[in-house]
Amino acid sequence: MGVRLKSTRGQSTIEWVGLITLVAALMAALTAAGIQVPAVGLAHSVSTRLLCAASLSGSCAGEGSLDEAYGPEVAELVRSGAPALMYGKDMLGLPVDYRTCRSPWCADGTGEGEVSRSTAGEPVTLFTRVIHEPDGSIYIQYWAYYPESASLRGAPLLEDEGYHRNDWESMQIRVDPDGVVSERASSHAGYNHTRSSVNWGSDLGWGFLTDAAEKVGLREKGGWGDATGQYLIAGGSHAGNVAASLADSDYPSYTPSALVRLVPLESVKDGPLARPADFDPITPPWEKEVWTEPEAEGTG
Repeated sequence: MGVRLKSTRGQSTIEWVGLITLVAALMAALTAAGIQVPAVGLAHSVSTRLLCAASLSGSCAGEGSLDEAYGPEVAELVRSGAPALMYGKDMLGLPVDYRTCRSPWCADGTGEGEVSRSTAGEPVTLFTRVIHEPDGSIYIQYWAYYPESASLRGAPLLEDEGYHRNDWESMQIRVDPDGVVSERASSHAGYNHTRSSVNWGSDLGWGFLTDAAEKVGLREKGGWGDATGQYLIAGGSHAGNVAASLADSDYPSYTPSALVRLVPLESVKDGPLARPADFDPITPPWEKEVWTEPEAEGTG
């Protein structure tokens, strides 16, 4: 079963630049005037719809685009595998669509309870990637984009060292030919299933320590483990795992899987809204090893 990708069309340069300029001027004027979040959020929502309409390519499409990208059968598999997102304390922002939100303010969440949109109206979004292997295995990657990351937030003298703009993290599913489903999530330099101190080697990218822990059975091979249907995300660094005991105090906000907007990344990464994206100093998903080698154990 092959993956069918939807083509995209370009946008008139003059019209495109004019629209971007108009939207930027609108947002700048509202912000400079001291208008509070609800009004700015409304302006952001309106400008987002203008940008999507002007792209002429359906590049802001969400759920419906899965069928066009993967076909109905695989699209349903992608939907059914989508995880519930559990957000750790002090979450900096929600996972959003990088084509319409690249600043922390438009990704901010409430920090408690059920959430499906940021305070600026950005929908909680995961970008998807499907890989078919010759042995019949299917891998589904769910990519989360955040405008910033702060691994050492609150740490004296070290806080700035742990901060960077842009962040891409992922939760991944492997469906074996016999139907067995496994899951893992990106965590710093590697991939984990369960939150545990034995993941230090994986988190640090120290292969020898990871291999030793896996050899004696202290952690799952490659970070893969039983399917749980959840994706637990640390508040500052966005490091993830898919299996941990849940406590309201640890994960005060969440997005049910049914409310997560899914967008096929293969189809939109080269579209008119995505093309100018610069993720420095972070590598985007399509430039990572795991994009083509789904069993890769590094996140670079």
